[in-house]
Amino acid sequence: MQVQEIMTPDPMCAEPSTPIRQIAQMMVDCDCGGIPICQPGTRQLAGFITDRDIVCRLLAKGIIALEKTAQDAMTTDVHTIQATASVDQCICDVMEKFKVRRVPVTDEQGNLIGIVSQADLITRALPQQPEIREELDEALEEICEAKMAL
Repeated sequence: MQVQEIMTPDPMCAEPSTPIRQIAQMMVDCDCGGIPICQPGTRQLAGFITDRDIVCRLLAKGIIALEKTAQDAMTTDVHTIQATASVDQCICDVMEKFKVRRVPVTDEQGNLIGIVSQADLITRALPQQPEIREELDEALEEICEAKMAL
């Protein structure tokens, strides 16, 4: 099974200059915990921002988040995957290896075309590929342990 079969296609994205309040509203509107950040006027990935980034990089440090933009809290070293990669590659080579819960999906030119989240794996991949359960459980455990240690 390929990533393109389970990804959430055409995700909403923001730009580095997007205010944090707007990022938070996008998360509410999309019912998600992370927003891809693209270069202005393009779908080229510049970073990724999560609700946890906002809390840990701004609020926990006493920084007034409403005065900041995505670039003040986003992760710039973003690990992506191609749409034609296998779900196994997504789980093992990206999510588990880099301890991330969401993986932006890019085309051959590096343009953002989708996102694979833990929820996508559980609701879309697992029912069609029950043999990945052990691999998925192991990856989720690794990701959760890494985040708990912070």
